Amino acid sequence: MEVEKVGHMCHEHPLGRILLESAHQTDYYTVCYGCDRFFRAGDATYGCSITCGFRWLLHKECMEMPRQITHPIHPSHPLSLAISGSTKCAVCGGDLHNLAYRCSQGECDGLWIDLGCAGGLNDTQPLMDHPSHPQHELRFSSKTRWCPFPCDACGATEKGDSYTCNICNYWIHERCALLPESKDFPHHHHSLFLSFSLPSEYIKYDFDCGICSKTLPLRRWHYHCHLCRYVVHLNCAFDNQNESESAIDDDEKEATKFPIAVEDMYEEMIRPFVKEQILIVPHHDRGNGKYSFSNHPQHLLTFTTFSASSSSYDHHEKNDDDDDDDDFESITRSEIICDGCTLPIREKKQTDDDDDEKGYMRCDECKYFLHLSCFNLPLHITSHPIHPHKDHNLTLRNADAKLTGWKRCYICRGFTNVLYYACTYRYCEFTIDIKCASLPNTIKHASHPQHNYLKLLTDDDSSSGLCVNCHFPACFRTEQYRCNRCIFCICGECVMLPATNKHRLENHLLSLTYDACVNRPGEFYCSSCEYQMHPRLWMYHCRDCDQSFHPDCFPATSGYHRNIKYGTEHVISGIHDHPLRFQIISNKKRCDLCHGYCYDEPGFQCALCFFVCCRKCGVNQMDDMSSRIMR
Repeated sequence: MEVEKVGHMCHEHPLGRILLESAHQTDYYTVCYGCDRFFRAGDATYGCSITCGFRWLLHKECMEMPRQITHPIHPSHPLSLAISGSTKCAVCGGDLHNLAYRCSQGECDGLWIDLGCAGGLNDTQPLMDHPSHPQHELRFSSKTRWCPFPCDACGATEKGDSYTCNICNYWIHERCALLPESKDFPHHHHSLFLSFSLPSEYIKYDFDCGICSKTLPLRRWHYHCHLCRYVVHLNCAFDNQNESESAIDDDEKEATKFPIAVEDMYEEMIRPFVKEQILIVPHHDRGNGKYSFSNHPQHLLTFTTFSASSSSYDHHEKNDDDDDDDDFESITRSEIICDGCTLPIREKKQTDDDDDEKGYMRCDECKYFLHLSCFNLPLHITSHPIHPHKDHNLTLRNADAKLTGWKRCYICRGFTNVLYYACTYRYCEFTIDIKCASLPNTIKHASHPQHNYLKLLTDDDSSSGLCVNCHFPACFRTEQYRCNRCIFCICGECVMLPATNKHRLENHLLSLTYDACVNRPGEFYCSSCEYQMHPRLWMYHCRDCDQSFHPDCFPATSGYHRNIKYGTEHVISGIHDHPLRFQIISNKKRCDLCHGYCYDEPGFQCALCFFVCCRKCGVNQMDDMSSRIMR
């Protein structure tokens, strides 16, 4: 069958249908030349039919935008479709670079409106016989019963009776013309209202269909909820054929449930990851109970049972005169943080499982601790699912220093100052922290309950798309989890967000929320940074007190410093008389030395007074002290 070719004013050659999968594998731009939105899997896209090197693509709906329109913001003259220069939209004030509508009249030359504003404000015009087309009357026509035509309501090209405008060639199916203005649907708990073009708030936040997660066309009809900002395609709203879940297969049985609470990440991720490596975890002494560890070569490690640690802890509590801060017993059990994964080392409730870990590894010389599974992490990984390239092997390394030489994880984008994996291939700078290296191949995520599981994709998989939360496309994310039955995707950074978070300004836990706008109309503002929040992006939200937080506003648990080990104390006599603790600064907004902004950033803080200094000032002062001692 001959491929449809359509002439368009944006290019000298006819445009033909381009498969989205091939577009991601070639040199095509990933945003539409018309509406400037990212393409998603399943979108109908059009590009040059002779592949002349024209790198732009158009959504089918953007390609079919009329060459001339009237707009309520400028009703005196018609607006014509044109290629804009570097200018601003007269409606939203946004930058224009590609296709837009322009008034060509002499006295109005320079008035431009982008495609989103041109398609998203038509519902403000006065109503006539049919509210979708108030300019002219629509007449019933059966002439198209045997002739397929593109419906301006649902976008489907089908045969059948229609309502037609004889003046401006506006066509809609009869069934679309008779749709109710509001209706109850089983997939939402409020009545949904019919909209004849995409409302501007959904354009502003780049909403997707709440059922199929695909792009919402600007000029097609939709059903949406005023209270929850829930919006769906016309056809998706009436698709009552709820797909019956298939039988549970092996992949779903192995799926790990996400998000995971911070205190459960070790048991749910790291221990299963180490078990898959078929390594033996030591449970008995070898050579007086001392073990060597390649990434802590200066001292031997001791296997310590939780019962022995508890006895030491009780003994420490009874000896108030013990002032040796460098002694191991000066660390309470709640402060023991693993130097491999930065997760707390806690005793698990004993079960009948003989494989339960009864202790952990510690260094008697310094405050260095490891979970048993972190102690048994593989030193080399020949092929990791997230980094599966040929000859790209991963090796276990340790950060150069706790305060400097931090490495950034390629998955969660967080910095780490403990163990991590690095690629050994020349010029490859891939690094990944222990938690992200332990991500399973199959997960079940609470943000997508309607289908069975999500499968890890590799960076060369053509079916990858946009993350449902951060909206980064595949070209910026080399790791994604995709639903086994639809185009729903989550990137590794968003998967790693913990299930709950605790903010020091709140007295209770905040849950990671994917639908905070349900039953809550209005805007969202972060209670920490006070910036406006996207209503459909994930946030830590409390419905009782109506408090919302960006995940990045929890720097120590879900922000860029989630993999940093804190808690070490330093005596820096050159700047302060009291010991300073390395932690997230919470007492002041500015460093007492350089006066730079340091609030919610790693730095040094005094527990006895309100002195704080940023990490840079503290490290520089310690370096100066070391230099003077060496002289």
